Amino acid sequence: MSSIRLSTLAPWTDRAGRVSWLKLAVFVACVAPAVWIALRLHCGTFHPAPVRGLIRETGDWAMRFMALSLAVTPLRYVTRQNRLVIVRRMLGLTGLFYTLAHLAIYMFDRSFNLWWMILELFWRIYISAGWVATVVFIVMGVTSNDWGIRRLGSATWNRWHAWAYPAAFLSLLHIFILVRLDAFEATLIGGLCAFAVGFRLLRRAGRAERPWTLLLLGVGLALATAVFEAWFYRFATRVDMMRVLEANFDFSYRIRPAWWVLAAGCAMAASAMLRVGSWRMRGAAARPQPQ
Repeated sequence: MSSIRLSTLAPWTDRAGRVSWLKLAVFVACVAPAVWIALRLHCGTFHPAPVRGLIRETGDWAMRFMALSLAVTPLRYVTRQNRLVIVRRMLGLTGLFYTLAHLAIYMFDRSFNLWWMILELFWRIYISAGWVATVVFIVMGVTSNDWGIRRLGSATWNRWHAWAYPAAFLSLLHIFILVRLDAFEATLIGGLCAFAVGFRLLRRAGRAERPWTLLLLGVGLALATAVFEAWFYRFATRVDMMRVLEANFDFSYRIRPAWWVLAAGCAMAASAMLRVGSWRMRGAAARPQPQ
């Protein structure tokens, strides 16, 4: 009995204690960044200033896994692959793990000087935003289990965990204030998080199943991503907004975030269209044929 109970606690097993290959693959992907960082630290090839490099990389990975956890719900509903929900908790907790590592290394860099950190909390907006987001993620992590659902009730639990979206945008604010010359990844993650929020609103309105609605959402958010990126560089570096907008049509360096957001919207719309088409084919096959 105890061996069965322990096996169900393993992150790569299902509730029956059987190995889930999907959860195992996601678990390996979750652990891989930490292993890669540790190997580079051991080999001395990590960063000229290791502590600052650790603060940056753990923060980046926290944002990446947070965005992945938010992407699970749209993918689950559009593709009708309900089993994707079993990895949402793992991705969210991984994002929390890297967030706590980010926080711990930041505190170490400040020599655990509590008064200095309190002063930074009030002096610097990005520090305040990061702390608030971290507290929200910790509360979500503590209640992200069966006990939390039973204790709060499913409706209250869902309302509490909807705070993941404001916390995500506070985390993005934290990053955007720090970043000056290269906001590529932050802009991309922001556009994808906006798509997740837009999908949630469409689902509440009962329109998330329509391919053309998803396509329009992707097009609209791609345009918004391009404009926001241009505005941010104008604000941060005083570069002309038109130059940044024109860079979206120069593919010699790399594809700008707006195109990736558009690709995500097109992929979701295509998945919804294929699903609708398969329903129609099954319905036609089920109808009795004339003799």
